[in-house]
Amino acid sequence: MEKSTVYVSMNNEEFEYSYAIVDKGEKSIIIIFKDLECVIYDYEEFKLDEFDYKYLLLKQYNDSTSAYKDFMKLIGKMCKKSIESKYFKNHIVEDNRIIFTDDTKEKMLDENKNDEYLNRKNKLTEFIKNNKDKFIID
Repeated sequence: MEKSTVYVSMNNEEFEYSYAIVDKGEKSIIIIFKDLECVIYDYEEFKLDEFDYKYLLLKQYNDSTSAYKDFMKLIGKMCKKSIESKYFKNHIVEDNRIIFTDDTKEKMLDENKNDEYLNRKNKLTEFIKNNKDKFIID
């Protein structure tokens, strides 16, 4: 098993968001949790000025309890992932967007299928763009 180091910032009161950075030495990802969305980016790319906000995973939830529990679960899952996985070294070009309906049901969502989820995705991306400096720790 590879060593993972995690930095977590929970419940920023000003904007009500949390995030975690999972570092595996040469590669890192950032998981940002806000409202009913949780997004994962390549952290090294995220820190670049010309970052395009293409996520590795975007999960959207229908209730805050499930969203928080899954955020915590994602942190653990990313710690267990291999450095060779699509989240760290071998990114896959895909729209990896999932609607989390409950602990047993998740489904991929087509980019233009549902305006409610698309609007939420756009709102989250705009928030992150406007507050990017708050997520950079080094």
